[in-house]
Amino acid sequence: MIKESEFKEGITAIIPTYKGEKYISKLLDSLINQSIDFKLFEAIFIVNGELDSTPNIIKEYQENYPEVNIILTESEKGVCNARNKGIELASREYSIFIDDDDFISHNYFEELYKHVKPNRIVVGMFYDIDEDTGEVKNSYMTPQLLNNQGIVENPYGKIKDAIVITQNKVIPTVNVKDSSFNPELTNGVDIAYYANFYPENDFEFYVVDESKEANYYRLWRHGSISRQDLSYTFNVEHRLKVINDINKGLKKAKTPEMRSFIETLTGGQIVKINDYLEKHPEDYTKVLKDILKYDFEFFPYKYLNEDISKLNNEKRELIISYAFSPTNTTTSNVVAKRILSEKRNVDVICASLDDMAKDFTLEKLVLEYVVQKFTVNTNFSTEWSNIKNFMNEGIKLIDSYDKIYSRANFVHSHFLALEYKLNNPYTFWRAEFSDPLIYTFGNRHLSEKLEDEEYINKINEILKGKNLELINSGMDINCICEYLSFVFADEIIFTNESQKEVMIKTLPFKIEDMINEKSTISPHPTLDEKYYYVKNSSYQLDGNYINFGYFGVIFSNRSLEDFINAFDNIPKEYQQKVRLHIFSPNRTLFEQVLSKELLDKTTFNPNVDYLEFLNLSTKFDILIVEDSYTKGHFIKNPYLPSKISDYKGSNASIWGICEKESEMSKLDMEYKTYLNDLIGNTTTLISILTKNQTKETSIDENEYRKDRVIQLTQKIIELIDVCESEFRKDAIYEAQINELNEKIQKLEKENSEILNSNSWKLTNNFRKIGKKLK
Repeated sequence: MIKESEFKEGITAIIPTYKGEKYISKLLDSLINQSIDFKLFEAIFIVNGELDSTPNIIKEYQENYPEVNIILTESEKGVCNARNKGIELASREYSIFIDDDDFISHNYFEELYKHVKPNRIVVGMFYDIDEDTGEVKNSYMTPQLLNNQGIVENPYGKIKDAIVITQNKVIPTVNVKDSSFNPELTNGVDIAYYANFYPENDFEFYVVDESKEANYYRLWRHGSISRQDLSYTFNVEHRLKVINDINKGLKKAKTPEMRSFIETLTGGQIVKINDYLEKHPEDYTKVLKDILKYDFEFFPYKYLNEDISKLNNEKRELIISYAFSPTNTTTSNVVAKRILSEKRNVDVICASLDDMAKDFTLEKLVLEYVVQKFTVNTNFSTEWSNIKNFMNEGIKLIDSYDKIYSRANFVHSHFLALEYKLNNPYTFWRAEFSDPLIYTFGNRHLSEKLEDEEYINKINEILKGKNLELINSGMDINCICEYLSFVFADEIIFTNESQKEVMIKTLPFKIEDMINEKSTISPHPTLDEKYYYVKNSSYQLDGNYINFGYFGVIFSNRSLEDFINAFDNIPKEYQQKVRLHIFSPNRTLFEQVLSKELLDKTTFNPNVDYLEFLNLSTKFDILIVEDSYTKGHFIKNPYLPSKISDYKGSNASIWGICEKESEMSKLDMEYKTYLNDLIGNTTTLISILTKNQTKETSIDENEYRKDRVIQLTQKIIELIDVCESEFRKDAIYEAQINELNEKIQKLEKENSEILNSNSWKLTNNFRKIGKKLK
């Protein structure tokens, strides 16, 4: 590293020039008229690229003004190469970058030099010059400088625009020598440079007082690299290169404040990308795929392809979600999707849930919209004590809000929202329900009884005042949650009409009219296409086959049985075309239900994080989604698989295997069949494999069902054999343990008899002597 003592006093002006003959004299005139002692500055002009008369003009000034240290050199083409050459040649304690079409006031160097010192950057006033009229006017950054004269507190916030342009600042050369401009960039070089320069240093910033008239004048001219015609190269490809350099700077940031500052530098790049997409929306997917190639640590997806002026709302809704990113549950993911889809800044309160799986990739995106996040420290539990703790501790953390939103599957969220609503009756409360909460399949209750008489009495006092039915200790927690949310929320959100109907019918309170008045239907949101290209999945698919993707678990009421049956009944040559890819924690269960032929063509994978799942969903030929079988359990199928909303945004073909008259059966999908329809499912699978060529299908359903029962029965027998074998092992181990315990007890008894015997007591003194001799 170069020492400060190796530099001469004064300032080095680093001035790249390319075809500057029309403007260079104005700058040279301002340099030869500087009020500072000429011995205290040098001006290095670096010619780069195609030549015009600029070098001759500079040489003329060198000859006419030998007392001024004007140095002429050249570099490879490009402003970055030129500036790097200037950095290499700089010999003074401080350096400044000047553009060849700009100029400075006569006292500029003198006034800035008065305030220099190590670890300080000195900034002058900054104005624009109209090329046609010569009028001097404020630039977009002038107000920042006028409002922050002297030493600047929080410079990365208050004068951000001024400190990330290349010009108008005197910088210690010892720091400049440790930096360089990226020659691969043709524009956006200042942002890229300072994104990497500032994290390496800890500078104080000083703005020279306006009254000193130490002014930098910038000339806007046609053809400047700052202003280009709209093109994919300039607006997208070059912007991504700059963002890549900004990400390199992020890795160097040592404080949250510096990291936040560097992240904001991507803003101008996004604006230019958005300008292009506004005119060329057909290139959106291409842009997303090009972004994905970089694998950025940070990219401001929040602002991509959006009207930025509408995003940062000041009044924020409070999102109450017991499970929230990075906790990885369907509920937390849907809440995150709501935030990303609604595109409004919010505050969030949630539980820490450290004992649950985490997905930090989705969290990074949703936190772009989260201004404040409050966390109640607790592990997961559905017991009332945990619900009440979340409610009591949460209410202490949150302040005043005009609007709140809560979502259940986990009722903790609604109970806290209810508590807040009761304390703040004029707050607007949106309550969303993902599924019916009281019963599941087999009429099984989903929660325990509420036995907190103090809480019940408190709520009943309020219900009495509204002349509403009271709750009691014989009711389930979830039942009470549904009822109180329906009563006190201002808006009730259901994901589908059947869910709403089922929940009304199963609720033991007659408030149907109240629910209908305030309810809305809002299916799970489908994210913007950009979120499908945030995280690239390296998962490989063989294009020689038709690749089917299945994400999720199976259980008694959703088993993938219809796809298995269809596969078993297509011709062998078609079976060879099939590759099934399953992403699930239920591998063992799948291995038991898949037929041998299908099992041989199946690849099992563990669950992947949400953003990788989105990207994966764009790669498959067919995405399979299956309804739950609810006949005999509910009056209608109240479930709409959440995966369907994600699949819709993937642009892949979807095969929905539906229960008749279910909500999923009403959706538009490329392939739609029904549960227990062997002919329909088989025909559809053949159609997929033959690219929609219709083939007649002849199946002896009874014979196949009989074979399938035999096959599954054999699986059951094998499982029973395994279980019995394990039980036998357990019985052997238990017998061995009992035998060892008997031996231990016998030895303990013999030992006790020895210790209590007269001979042991009589020989005690001899044992002591023996120990001493040892």
